[in-house]
Amino acid sequence: MASTADTPRARQLGAELRQARKNAGLTTHQLGAQLGRSHTHVSRWENGRLTPSEADTGAVLGILGVTGPERDRLLELARDAGDPNWVAPGIERQLAALTEYERTARRITNVQPLLVPGLLQTSDYARSIMIGAGATRGEADQRVTYRLGRRDVIIRRRNPVEFCAIIGEQALRHPPCADDVMIDQLRQLAKWADLDNVTVQVLPADRRYTPALEGPFVLIEFDRTKPVVQLEHYRSSTTITDARDVDDYQAAADTLRAAAMNADDSAALIAEIADRLEHTG
Repeated sequence: MASTADTPRARQLGAELRQARKNAGLTTHQLGAQLGRSHTHVSRWENGRLTPSEADTGAVLGILGVTGPERDRLLELARDAGDPNWVAPGIERQLAALTEYERTARRITNVQPLLVPGLLQTSDYARSIMIGAGATRGEADQRVTYRLGRRDVIIRRRNPVEFCAIIGEQALRHPPCADDVMIDQLRQLAKWADLDNVTVQVLPADRRYTPALEGPFVLIEFDRTKPVVQLEHYRSSTTITDARDVDDYQAAADTLRAAAMNADDSAALIAEIADRLEHTG
């Protein structure tokens, strides 16, 4: 039987159990004592390294007071934890798992042909896109706050993640927002690129076929566990952990790094586009 450890659903389940425990005001020691488990066992459930059985999950939820549809949803996650790939309607469904992946990552490669990568977006740029996609102002503000918190892995973590952004030239020349918002975004992108742990490469529009034509993806690599790939669609997201599929995305990322402009030339192009937009806007 295949292991359920460290799959997307296991990570999601663990992250949600951790949040439910914190909401209940319990430590891992206290929860473990009530379950007859060690606190390290509980911690391994919460970080996805072990997956609790459906019965164990039910016991945890009972102690934490989680009932109704929320209980049913988490029990379903426990039942289906072994699936190495996960397609979920509603990107929010996988945000807890994605955040956990980012928190423990060694390197993140984000390929975005038509947009600035999420972790490098300014508040106004992100808000503009979210509202354009149908979110209310309140919903957009909430999501932006959450996204800014995720950025800590780049700028505040003790050992910040190595972040490589491969951005299509079209994303820079054809703003999905007001010109002043885009100018600020381009200026901020240049500042991100100055960080030692951040690399920004622009993929020129005149390239022939590259894997970027197939759509955006995020490759997340770790020190001790297998890499994963995150795909975001309009109203759903997919997490891929199958080894052969992930190998293909790793090869695609290497191809795109080689096809894109180097960091210095990319920075010069970003500054040039910002200057032109500022003078003609």
